[in-house]
Formats: sequence, C-alpha cells, structure tokens
Amino acid sequence: MRQPASARWSNQATFIHSLDARIKLILLLSFLLSIALLRAPSALQLTCCLLALIAIAAAARLPILRVLRASLFVVPFVGLFSLLVYLTGDASRAWFILAKSYLSAFSVLIFISSTPLPRLLAAARFFRLPALLVEVTQLIYRYLFVLGGEARAMQIAFRARGGKSGSRAVHAASGMVAVLFTRSYEKAAMIHKAMCSRGFSGNLIQAVELSPFGLQEGAILCAGIALLIGLHFV
Repeated sequence: MRQPASARWSNQATFIHSLDARIKLILLLSFLLSIALLRAPSALQLTCCLLALIAIAAAARLPILRVLRASLFVVPFVGLFSLLVYLTGDASRAWFILAKSYLSAFSVLIFISSTPLPRLLAAARFFRLPALLVEVTQLIYRYLFVLGGEARAMQIAFRARGGKSGSRAVHAASGMVAVLFTRSYEKAAMIHKAMCSRGFSGNLIQAVELSPFGLQEGAILCAGIALLIGLHFV
C-alpha cells in the first residue's frame, strides 16, 4: 500500500532526522508559541522565520517547493477569518494572521516529514500526553492508508469503465464516497478483529525506546530556544 509523501520523507537519513524527537517536539512547540506571541511581527521577523524553516527543510533534504506548496492547506481555514478582519479595516492584522498561520503549518509539516511516526509517538508518551490521544492518533494515521488504498482502487475502477470528468463524474463521486467509507469501515473492522485474535489488549506497544539526553541534544535545544527569544528583539 502506497505511503503518503510525508511518511516516505520521514525515513531519510539526515542529521535532522536523527535528532531526538523530544528535542524537535519542544522546539516545534516553542516556535509555535513564539509566533503566536508576535502580535505585530515585522517583515524582517517573518522573513527570518521563513528562511530558518527553509534552511531546516533543506538540511533534512525535503522537497522545499512541495512542502511550501503543501503548507497552503491552512489558507482556506484561516482565509475567511482573515477576510473578515480585513473588511473591518484592520488590513495589517489580517495579513499577520495569514502569515503566522502559514509559518506554523510549514513548521508542522517539516516536523512530520523529518520524524518517523513511532519516534513522534514515543516523544508524546515521554511528555505524558494522554495515552488515549496518542493511540487514537496512531490508529487514525494507519486508517488513512486503508482509506487511501480504497480510494485509489475505486478511482482505477472508475477510469477502467470509461469514467471521465464532467457532470456525470460529480454524480458518480457522490455515490463513491458512501461506498468508499463503507468498504474502508469493513476493512478496518476486519483488521481490528485480526488484532484481537492476536492478543491485542487495547494498549499499543511502544516500539521505540528513548535514550537519555546527551550534550549535543542539550546544546541544540538551548541554541534553538535562544534564537527564538532573539527573534522578539529583531
């Protein structure tokens, strides 16, 4: 079953990928908090944040243009709110909302694309995030593979039967959505039964053991926090 691009990118061998997931998670949360605390960020501050993220993505050997383009997914969600703020006459605040939302989405995508899911979840467990939340996240992530596989199979079947874009395709898509979720639910139920038959007790086993922080990790964490603090004085 084909993996999403972020899952393939997260399995590369770079310094960014090998960095402790706990350090990356702390720096990510610190960056998001720092961006949120910038009430009226200057163009220099936003540019520094963007260039820093691009440098990290390049160090992780990620396709920068694809990640930049993928980060635009946040625009439809905050675009309406920004438009309302813009119509009230506060144009600068509307642009700040869009810019900070985009940078936040960009940083999250870099983190996901440079951290394998088992390490990410192990870091979440280390910081005592609710176990139910962590396990549900993992199950949903795996379920997306099932959903994507069923969608591709139905798309191939649609094209094999002469399906083309147009009004008929719209009508067919509405019926395909219902069939897609039905088939995906049936396959997920089969997987759950298979897991239970193999002794699944309701708790997922942690496959990654985290080692103690070293001097290098501590230095990187301190340097990252210092840069984020310095951002507010630029």
